[in-house]
Amino acid sequence: MTIHFNNYAEKIGIKNNLQWYRWKVFVDEPLEVLNTIKNVQYLLHKTFPNPVRISEDRNSKFALESSGWGSFKMYITVRFENGTEKEFEYYLDLTKRRPGR
Repeated sequence: MTIHFNNYAEKIGIKNNLQWYRWKVFVDEPLEVLNTIKNVQYLLHKTFPNPVRISEDRNSKFALESSGWGSFKMYITVRFENGTEKEFEYYLDLTKRRPGR
């Protein structure tokens, strides 16, 4: 099964001479697929404090929100309700804006 992800980002200011962004990454699938997922583990770049983050919030599409200054590849493990899991790679694109903004 392929799971699709998406993200949004917005500029929040300059810090240490770098443009910082607030971003959100999430599972971009319909409710039928979300209902098969138990949790989603995100492995962020090693420079993040606590780079392993887990979302169990199906209502948010297992979203993770954070902030930073650069795009990077994250590694995502989706754990399904049936006990199986699948690993994915996702590139966080800071140029993607929330619809309507």
